[in-house]
Amino acid sequence: MAEEVRNADVVVPWSMVGTTLLNGALGFAMVIAVLFVTLDIDSALESPTGQLGLPFMDIFMTNISRNGATGMTIIIILIAGIGVVAFVATTSRLIWAFARDRAFPGWRHVSKVQPESTVPLHAVVITMGVSVLIGLINLGSTTAFNDVVSLGVSGLYASYIVTEALLLYRRVTGAIRSPNDGVGEKGELVWGPFHVPGVFGIIVNILAVLFGMIIFFFSCWPVSSTVEPATMNYSSLMAGAVVIAAVFYYAIWARHTYEGPLFEETDTVSS
Repeated sequence: MAEEVRNADVVVPWSMVGTTLLNGALGFAMVIAVLFVTLDIDSALESPTGQLGLPFMDIFMTNISRNGATGMTIIIILIAGIGVVAFVATTSRLIWAFARDRAFPGWRHVSKVQPESTVPLHAVVITMGVSVLIGLINLGSTTAFNDVVSLGVSGLYASYIVTEALLLYRRVTGAIRSPNDGVGEKGELVWGPFHVPGVFGIIVNILAVLFGMIIFFFSCWPVSSTVEPATMNYSSLMAGAVVIAAVFYYAIWARHTYEGPLFEETDTVSS
């Protein structure tokens, strides 16, 4: 979505940093408040709402009135609804971008944009349809639903590790040109105005790769040492299946159409 932002090379990084700091501070304050009023964590987890994965409802009921708990729950539902809107916008935009680059199955149809609303309707429908199907999994099997969610975590951090490792490699080999070195060749990497230069940037990249590897590693483990079919974490199996499917798709079909990201070029005429 950075393609639609003015001065994206500055605005987008600052937005990410600001969002992380703001949400981190608010989230930490909420954790402290909840832990302060939670007298029995096991009781909240074993309550009827806790068994549904919503122990905060029992915490609300224990510490405030029924009407107050209902009001606070409604606030959380509204916040979640607003978050869903942002999720659909972001995910559908990513799907459309992959389809535009001919990297998504059925890209000819998915890359279409409605001329009246300029909305990638097919990408939006795919995003919402897959989300509904994932939500329905929880009705049949909580274990399968948790595995799909953990697959999202491992896949997310796997993408982080790949990009951060490549950036670290480019940093160490000096393959990223400074913007003060003049105009480079087409496709050459150039530092933007928002980056950590020198050895400090390398240290940040190393820490980011190590952190991502730790999260990815433990996201594939079960939650307890006593493993049963109902508590087993199958995200490693599912992640491997997704990788194998992606490799087969590229080898059989995508390599004939996908040639890398598309770039918008503008011709400049100097007088």
